[in-house]
Amino acid sequence: MPDWFSHLTFWAQAAVLVGGFLVFGLSGLLARSKVRGWFGEDPEHNERVKFLVEVVGAFYALLVGLVAVGAYEHYVEVKKLVNKEASQLTTVYRAGQAFPNSRRCRLQSQVRNYAENVINEVWSKQQRGEIAEDQGRLDAVFESLMFYEPQNEQESNAQSVTLDAFNEYNNLRRERQGEVSIGLLPVLHLVLFGGALVTIGATWALVGVRLVDHVALTGLLSLFIGLFITLIITLDYPLQGSNAIGLTPWKVALAQGMGVPSGGEEQITTYFGVSSAERVPGCLLDVPDYVSFASSEKLPQ
Repeated sequence: MPDWFSHLTFWAQAAVLVGGFLVFGLSGLLARSKVRGWFGEDPEHNERVKFLVEVVGAFYALLVGLVAVGAYEHYVEVKKLVNKEASQLTTVYRAGQAFPNSRRCRLQSQVRNYAENVINEVWSKQQRGEIAEDQGRLDAVFESLMFYEPQNEQESNAQSVTLDAFNEYNNLRRERQGEVSIGLLPVLHLVLFGGALVTIGATWALVGVRLVDHVALTGLLSLFIGLFITLIITLDYPLQGSNAIGLTPWKVALAQGMGVPSGGEEQITTYFGVSSAERVPGCLLDVPDYVSFASSEKLPQ
């Protein structure tokens, strides 16, 4: 679908598609008098038309149903992936609590900084079909984990567990990035719209039917097809456009998993102390300060 259309709201998309099919279907009825002239008074004509509508409609309904189910299942799978990715980053954040305080503060500040960047910048670009994440923020987290020298077995175990959690998160992130450009094939859109026009157009060939009945038949069929295609278009490309999967899992992860106050609160109390949007609990510096120390070992103790 065109970019301008994918960025319309759901109701605007529904109005365009349903309204378009209704206009197309009902405008064809203006040719009723010509259709009568083409087919004359053949008593078997309407039976042939009904047979055509039934056959074409059956195959088209099957196609639309299968595509709608497939699009819905894909949407649900991607939504689960987004939930799992956000949850896994929370696991990385919490696993970092086992490190000494200075390393914990750096690591958790970097994870928070990365999550906030996803919310504030990455998601809006992703909805436009762009995969433009700040890799440096994630690399900083990896360096804080990989280049730390454990002082005892407990710290070594913490490093191993946190690295495993980070690698799992990275796999989920790449999987989510791959889903940005996955949707229905353009040829399938062509078949859906072409089949809709043929199915609706077949009803125009009916003759000897009252105008009010003809309008009701064609109008309701056009409305039904328009609604189903709107559903499919809405579910297509789950991470793009105005109907894309939202940021709720990430906001929940940031608020509940990483202790960032939400709902107008300035700070909350956690196990490690008071947490605010600017500072990880139990740390001397604000998040931006720890992030800026990414390439230095001279951190406050």
